[in-house]
Amino acid sequence: MRHIHGQHVRPVMTALTAINHHCPACSEPTQLPMYSYRYPFLYLLLLTFLPICASAQVWQADFSTEGTPTEKHWRYDRELYHIAGGALHLSVPKEPPRGSATLATDIILPKQPIWRGQVKTDLIPTAYNHATILLCAIKPLAEKSYEYVALDFGQGGQQRINLRRVKVGRSDSHPTEFTLSPLGRPLISSPVLLNASGSWDYDVRYSAEAGWQLYLREAGSEQEWELIGEEEDFRPTLPEKNTFGISCTFTSTHHTGWHFRQLRIYPASETDPIGGEGTPPRPEPVPTPTPTPRLLLSEVMPHPKAGCPEYIELYNASDSPCELGDYALAAGRDGSSYKITPLPPRTIPAGSYIVVTKDPDALAAAYPDAPRETFVKASLPRLLNQSGLIGLLLGDDGLVVDLLHYDSRFLPKGMKSKAGIALERKNYQVTEEAGNWYAASRSAGFATPGRKNSSPEGSGSDKDNSPKERISAEELFALLDSAPDSECHFTLYRLTGELLARGTSLARDSWIQNLRTMPAEALRLIGVSADGPLLLHIRLTRPDGTREERSLLFRLAAL
Repeated sequence: MRHIHGQHVRPVMTALTAINHHCPACSEPTQLPMYSYRYPFLYLLLLTFLPICASAQVWQADFSTEGTPTEKHWRYDRELYHIAGGALHLSVPKEPPRGSATLATDIILPKQPIWRGQVKTDLIPTAYNHATILLCAIKPLAEKSYEYVALDFGQGGQQRINLRRVKVGRSDSHPTEFTLSPLGRPLISSPVLLNASGSWDYDVRYSAEAGWQLYLREAGSEQEWELIGEEEDFRPTLPEKNTFGISCTFTSTHHTGWHFRQLRIYPASETDPIGGEGTPPRPEPVPTPTPTPRLLLSEVMPHPKAGCPEYIELYNASDSPCELGDYALAAGRDGSSYKITPLPPRTIPAGSYIVVTKDPDALAAAYPDAPRETFVKASLPRLLNQSGLIGLLLGDDGLVVDLLHYDSRFLPKGMKSKAGIALERKNYQVTEEAGNWYAASRSAGFATPGRKNSSPEGSGSDKDNSPKERISAEELFALLDSAPDSECHFTLYRLTGELLARGTSLARDSWIQNLRTMPAEALRLIGVSADGPLLLHIRLTRPDGTREERSLLFRLAAL
């Protein structure tokens, strides 16, 4: 690895002309590099090597003054952000159909830096809606690009938090925009998928001796810091005079939705300036208990028969009544294209169903044996016939408490028409959707609105074609080896139905590969103890779009 200290920085600096500038931290004149004809982009993007007071070993973003970020502290797309309530918020007008918004500021990096902050999102990250924290610049790659180490939230549509190297440059088609491109596989990746209304505290550490560490925890909880991973092989020399930045991609539909607070950088030798020790504890990761569900998605009819309206059935899985008006439904094509419908006031007794539809009378006419009193009227957005997304949201903040990505492949094979076949939930104690939804049985008329769901054994699908086919460990590894470039989505459960972990990676990079040689370590890294039997569910999506789903029931001794 070629370090930039001395070898790369000094030739660049000698090509720059200096002018006087007053440091905002101490008001003393300092030397500010002016870009030359040879390196025009190094001043514009590098944000780079701009001397600040050498005593500024602790840096914290000042979000105390509300309004647009000031030109004194931030550069680039300041007008696309807004400071309020002690936080920085993405605030893009609706007019641009798609784009990115980047902020940057100059910093002095301590020798063993710690980056801490909090990130909150109001949407499900996609390839066009994600956020990146540009922690520090590493080296120039070309006249118009630079390498950074960054913490990305959902980049590439993977819906995960990754510590990675990224190439930052100007867009050829839109010179006023930056482009961020991943360089190789992530340095560290979290196995937990992101969803809407999530909030995370991050802690990134670096030293030339030990490399990188990434800690995460759920913001606002009593959860301990969890060590997500370490990277010891990539140990560059970091320029002391550096840049910190934030970049968000957005669409006209989701042009806000990202929030940042408590952003700070300080040396590992000092106590956290905000509170708490500088070094997070390193306990054995413990999975976060799955909360007791209340209202959940139970049955959906996205493609009804002629004359019948679409409907979404909900079930109160708790032992106490709940209020329907506290919830809303989201429906659409995917996580970047959906509409939200508030639900009307209605008390739902414990262990009871409620059916939301545009036309309760037409639904009752189509299903005369269904309990009409469970039907409620709401202006549901149209559900797509073949595939789509349905989410159940709670509260004013729109917390996603349940989610279903439905697809016509769940329906029985060989039928002339798929209209009028509902999808039903199997287990209300399992919040993960994979393997937990099936077509309503033929004996129940392919739909049970307002009633107990039919048995999956009575459905029209062939058992051998079930996406939950059980396989051996050897067969699982053979499947992964046969498709190394496929996307591997995994979920891990206890047999009680408790969700332990989930995530997505390429098949060749999946932590599941570590089960071959280091099973206990593989489970420890995702916060799972080795006691008791475990059920591992795999969904493999090949580059050509075909999918395979398999399940492995195992104990450590079996591997």
